[in-house]
Formats: sequence, structure tokens, C-alpha cells
Amino acid sequence: MMKVLVVPVIAALSAFSISIEALERDKQLEVVATVHSNYHLLTRYDDEAKDRLEIKCFDNFTLDDNPICASNGQMYTNLSMFNYRKCMLKIQEGTELEMKDVEFCKSQIREELEHVE
Repeated sequence: MMKVLVVPVIAALSAFSISIEALERDKQLEVVATVHSNYHLLTRYDDEAKDRLEIKCFDNFTLDDNPICASNGQMYTNLSMFNYRKCMLKIQEGTELEMKDVEFCKSQIREELEHVE
């Protein structure tokens, strides 16, 4: 008798959970349909355009070890890496990166270490 009651209860619960999932999917489709049918909705983010700009940053990287200090306080391995980061920061953040004297980066590192202690 117990097995006879358990099977219909499990079947009813699984059918109920499937209908809930269907309702959630229907709501998602309703939102998507509303957004796609609204011709007045404008989007201004274009991954492809940004990617095309970032591709221009890739150049021939060199393996030489000639550190370059940048205006953001970071040391870059060499000129090719500095130029790459300069290009990427310009595209991604609109930040201009400039070369600085090595002492500038050393003072930045000392400042950061003072806050660690």
C-alpha cells in the first residue's frame, strides 16, 4: 500500500517541478521577445569593434631584458611590453602611459612598501 502512494506522489512532484521550470523559461522568453521586438531600444557596446582595436596592440614582442618605468609606477620588461600595455590602456581605460625615469618606479615601490608594514 505504501509503494502505491509513494509512486503517484513522486510523479506529481516531478510534474510540478517541470511545470515550474517551464514557467521560468516562458518568462525568460517573454523578456527576450519584448527586448527584441522593441526597435527603440539602442545598445552601444560593440565587442567586435573593441577587439579590432586591441588586435592593433599586438606587435613583435622581444625577449630582451631592458626594464622600462611607466607613469603608472609599473616596470615593464622591455620596450615592446611597454608599448603593448600603453596601447591596451589607451583602448580599455583611455589612460595615456608615458616613460619615466627608473627612480620614479623605485619611489612608487618604496611608497607601497611603507603602507604594508
